[in-house]
Amino acid sequence: MKKIAIFDFDETLVKENSLSFLFKYFLGNKPLFLYLLPILINYKTYIGAIKEVIKHRLYKIALNKRTDEAVFQAGVNTAKQLTPIQPVIERMMALHEQGLEIWIITASPQDFIKGIVDELKWPVQRVIGTLLETDNKLLNGLIGEECQMQEKVVRFKLLTKDEKCQYAVQEAYGNLPVDIPMMGLAEKKFSVKDGQLSVFNGH
Repeated sequence: MKKIAIFDFDETLVKENSLSFLFKYFLGNKPLFLYLLPILINYKTYIGAIKEVIKHRLYKIALNKRTDEAVFQAGVNTAKQLTPIQPVIERMMALHEQGLEIWIITASPQDFIKGIVDELKWPVQRVIGTLLETDNKLLNGLIGEECQMQEKVVRFKLLTKDEKCQYAVQEAYGNLPVDIPMMGLAEKKFSVKDGQLSVFNGH
């Protein structure tokens, strides 16, 4: 049985929301809100879902006709702009030294986070993240089910079932309350807030 530790990414391993860096990488320095004017003008149409509508529009205009390789490279080029949360990074390194596999499960695009991890040379065995849809090997700006909250658990269980390998999640690190489902996979749970680690005893 393989022993693993799982980590969220944004505001767990790094202080920032990485997705905004992905959009800015492809869209340049033009303020993101300028791309959202059609939505903002008609915001009443989207009451209750405005955040999701904005996010999906930015995915569409930033990633349409791009490649998976370009998204990976965006991660590589973005990595040094992010601010690692040192207590969590130190814990990740210690767990790796103890022989645990390190996995990241994130709502950010999977290939983007893989690029960041590769550039930072973190000892991460696997990244599970939001998958980007393609048409004829080019991204179409659409995403699959966003890898957040309960979907993190679904993706983890599907992957481990497909591999027919037994995994024991020793520790999990994430944000409250959104990562509570993922943290429920682990024997020991830790929440990260404002760069500080705390034991989480909830369910």
